[in-house]
Amino acid sequence: MSWRRLLVRVERRLSSRGFSLLRDALVLLFLLIFVVGPPLSIFLLVLRSWGEVYQTVFADPFFAQIGQGALRWNMIQRGLLRSFEIAAVVTFIDVLIGLPMALILARYDFRGKRLVDTLVDLPMAVPTAALGFSLYLFWGSIDGIGGLLGLEGGLFSRGPLLIILTHVAFSYPYIVRSLKEIIESVDQTLEHAARTLGAPPFTVFRTVTAPLIKSGLLAGSILCFTRSLGETGATLIVAGAFYTAPLLVVEYRQLLMIPPAAFLSMILVSISAFLLALLRFSAERFGLPIKEAWPRAERLLSGRAQRHLRDLMTFSFFVLLILIPSSFIFTYLIRWWGGSPYIGNPNLGAFYQVFLAPDKKWPALQSSIITSFKVAALATGVNILAGLPMAFLLVRKNLGRLRGLLDALVDIPLTVPTSALGFSFFLFWGTKGLNLLGPGFWMVVLVHIGFTYPYVVRPLTAVVEGLDPHLEEAARTLGAPPLTVFRTVILPSMREGILAAAIMAFTRSLGETGATIVVMGLSRTVPVLIVQWVESLALPAAAFACVLLIAISLTLLLILRYVLGWE
Repeated sequence: MSWRRLLVRVERRLSSRGFSLLRDALVLLFLLIFVVGPPLSIFLLVLRSWGEVYQTVFADPFFAQIGQGALRWNMIQRGLLRSFEIAAVVTFIDVLIGLPMALILARYDFRGKRLVDTLVDLPMAVPTAALGFSLYLFWGSIDGIGGLLGLEGGLFSRGPLLIILTHVAFSYPYIVRSLKEIIESVDQTLEHAARTLGAPPFTVFRTVTAPLIKSGLLAGSILCFTRSLGETGATLIVAGAFYTAPLLVVEYRQLLMIPPAAFLSMILVSISAFLLALLRFSAERFGLPIKEAWPRAERLLSGRAQRHLRDLMTFSFFVLLILIPSSFIFTYLIRWWGGSPYIGNPNLGAFYQVFLAPDKKWPALQSSIITSFKVAALATGVNILAGLPMAFLLVRKNLGRLRGLLDALVDIPLTVPTSALGFSFFLFWGTKGLNLLGPGFWMVVLVHIGFTYPYVVRPLTAVVEGLDPHLEEAARTLGAPPLTVFRTVILPSMREGILAAAIMAFTRSLGETGATIVVMGLSRTVPVLIVQWVESLALPAAAFACVLLIAISLTLLLILRYVLGWE
């Protein structure tokens, strides 16, 4: 018997109803244990140790002696409030500067559009730690805009303003991408009809386009808000003594203050679940209630000069707030490569610090690169194997209301702050939970599997929805069992989608900092190493590591754009 016949026989056996049910059960079990189990189990873990949590958070006996027994609770409240305030300001700014850019990319044709469309995604290609360091150098050091203006230091010191600027750059691509896609889906004949009735472009947008994109606007705003609320890696570099809720989780974990870290993580998971529910169930109820018309003002705003001014301001904000600060680290590295540009000392340059200094940074960087690639490869490979059947389960099975629940569960890691997500994995797999793993390489892999899972399932779900069912039906009429049809017909047509999902997950894993730093033990990935070098003031060496990591991530992003055929 040839191996092909044997393979078909095995596939026929595995295509039985019993094996199909077993496969679906394993897919759901993977989702519950490796993706949503840790963040959801934190509620049970906090409840089990509530006495210890209450004592350390609300009634600490040490601080009670000075009348500050609830000092940590006050810190948690302050951190949450700061996180909400920053996220709200960031969302407002991103919508203000991102909506015009989305309109330009969706509705205009101009020379260089493809380049601009690619550059908008630049912050997504820059790992968060590298992005935070680049923005710190531009806004907060004498090497950036401070030196250009003749100041003795940076234009902004580390703190809330620098955090806001960093989060704006970090979340800008998400709002632009979300709005651009939904604007492109709007039927332009409705807009043309309004114009033929004499409505100026601004009125057409306000009365026709805006109501049709309301769900995308809300979705993009909530996504932007949650990304800012949970950002950890870049914030670690630009925060200074200022702290947000995710940074408090990292600090409590490093100080081995497990109860307050668990309690704060539980609050962050609760907030994320609420925002996810708001995103999924409120979009259709969200309205744009402005019904009044101001013909003269709107006609004035629709003039050619005004539109040119708006477009100029849109590109200016993009260049000054996003593009230059995000890529400034390249300029810094060039200036500091051979030594200090101020005193000429070669021992202060990137080349010496990385390759010649006695603390052997180059071997450490090589080791961290290998660790990063191992973690990203393992997480991506596992999620492709687990995410592919999940995509088919969501699309091909008649799940009814269960489909909505599974969709929500898949999206949980997207909204939970990475430091809280990492801490939930630390509790779940560690001594407070299953007691199977301690901090180290394999716990880092598990965390990366958890937060990259949606980045695999979502693209694969879209690919499965776009498959032509007639090809499968034709193969089945020839007697091929379902698994043989999958191997010979479906899988080849999904190759580009699988590659795109793999690159997206790999890149996301490669740049993660917040979740990794909570569970890393002795393992070091490149983003964590960058944070440590910045904290030790080895800035040129950190810049070299950043540029190396950015080059890898940007290459992967360009491959992704080529695979998807983005214009």
